[in-house]
Amino acid sequence: MAERERAHQVEVTEAPPAAVSPDYADAFAVARRPEDRRSAERWARDGFEGLPVVTREAGLFAHRRLLGFRLGPWGSPDHVFGWRIARSEPEVLHLEARGRWLSAHMVWRLHEARLVMSTFARYEMPRTGWTVWTTLGGIHRASTPYLLRLAATAPEEA
Repeated sequence: MAERERAHQVEVTEAPPAAVSPDYADAFAVARRPEDRRSAERWARDGFEGLPVVTREAGLFAHRRLLGFRLGPWGSPDHVFGWRIARSEPEVLHLEARGRWLSAHMVWRLHEARLVMSTFARYEMPRTGWTVWTTLGGIHRASTPYLLRLAATAPEEA
């Protein structure tokens, strides 16, 4: 794997979306090719659409059944991986998913030389939300670099 495609955890520098007081936050970054002109939304779609079918189905199951998120349809232009698009601009994509136990926000932000994906979670039911996220957060932290690598290596549309 080329160094340019290696994703890694970084310090959270993104401010949480307005009116979000997160109980948890993390951020991951991957290098961006200088000639890559894709939008932040395209990066996110390329990452999630690049997942092998089995991985995608397992991820959707975890989001719906284990995290309790109410997801939208896969093919909807208003959703990415079932997460609702709260804001989409060329340089930033803000996705949100809400559930009974916790709500989460993903912010995909393009910088000059890299893309940073920040995740913010709020425990709607503090004890249950904390327990669920403590159990599943490790999977999130382990799989996010793979997702970003898929996004980084996707071919730019002509």
